[in-house]
Amino acid sequence: MLELLQDEAPEVRRVAVESLGKIGDPRAVDPILSLQHDPAAIVREASVLAMGRLKPTATEEVVVLLTQALEDPVESVRQAAVVAIGEIETGTRLLQPVAGLLRSSDVRVRMAAVQALLQIDASQSIPTLVAAGRDADAEVRQGIVAAVGEWGGAAVSPWLRERLAEDSAPGVRAEAAYRLGILSDPDARVALESTAARDPDSGVRRWAKRGL
Repeated sequence: MLELLQDEAPEVRRVAVESLGKIGDPRAVDPILSLQHDPAAIVREASVLAMGRLKPTATEEVVVLLTQALEDPVESVRQAAVVAIGEIETGTRLLQPVAGLLRSSDVRVRMAAVQALLQIDASQSIPTLVAAGRDADAEVRQGIVAAVGEWGGAAVSPWLRERLAEDSAPGVRAEAAYRLGILSDPDARVALESTAARDPDSGVRRWAKRGL
């Protein structure tokens, strides 16, 4: 099976790496790592998903594979990296390189990084997420609000209230309202009551009411 990873046909390489992932043989990790620069996107995607199934230790090589996949120009490869990161016990080793992608000039990479940070305990990256909270892209900002709310605990309530009151995008304000509803501290309740009564967007008002 391993020799098929070097086959000339991309489809053969894809099937081989998928099979190795399903078999779950840890000896396949190093050969699969060599496919991170494969010219065929279907092979790169399959190799990242297979790595997630194998659940290897988050060595430097594995971290490089996953972070590079988050920067891949092909959407399916980036999404495969998000899935794999959620399956591998990465600990804190992966946090810094993934959080660093929030500074990428490519909005697609920033979005993939946010999605990945939702999959793992990103509590140590809260300052980095907050610093990126005024991203030019509304979907990225919404993802950041979700990640901060997911991993930040009660300490991020003031920041979430600020995003609820100030962000121009209804999706971001709605996400902030949802996260504040989960926290349910007294100040969050006051902010939600105000939003439910005054926000110009009906969807945001609805989420604020649900959080009360």
